[in-house]
Amino acid sequence: MENQEDNQEQEDNQENEVTPPDKIAQAETESGASGEVLSLRAEIGKKELEIKTYIDRYLRTLADFENFKKRAQKDQADQARFSNERFIKGLLPVIDNLERAIAHSKETNDFARMIEGIELTCKELHAVLAKTGVRPVDALGKPFDPSVHQSVGQTEIAEGAEEEENMVVGEIQKGYLYHDRILRPSLVIVSKKKMEGTS
Repeated sequence: MENQEDNQEQEDNQENEVTPPDKIAQAETESGASGEVLSLRAEIGKKELEIKTYIDRYLRTLADFENFKKRAQKDQADQARFSNERFIKGLLPVIDNLERAIAHSKETNDFARMIEGIELTCKELHAVLAKTGVRPVDALGKPFDPSVHQSVGQTEIAEGAEEEENMVVGEIQKGYLYHDRILRPSLVIVSKKKMEGTS
């Protein structure tokens, strides 16, 4: 009975013993499987190196993308900030001419020349606006168009008169388009036929 217990204890100890790596390698060499194991280990080493290379590439690409994103955001912010630069440069001569007109009007009472200077400045301002795509809405003498005109009043036309009904006969304030989009509608007076029985 004691022998059986001793044998069992020896078997358990053998199972719990850890075999050192050099003994495993020796056993593998002796068994003839060492060539295959060594080639598998070499393959694992190559794959680990490839994985490390791919991780490095991924991290570099990620960093490059983050840098690109920051540059793109900065460029976008700069573009929004300085998008009106050319337009503003175009306005500066207009401001200069207005200031000259004001200075000249203080020195002299020549209103005809002052009005002429203001008209030239106004034309210059319209030219600057036209370069950016801003143009006035053509209103007077045109049929009323609610997409570009806003009626602020009506005037009656007599029967038999040459004017047609629903035409723009007066303009209180000019409207402007930016390319094809309305910036501000024209404030207009629209013609309407005289109602029968009204004096």
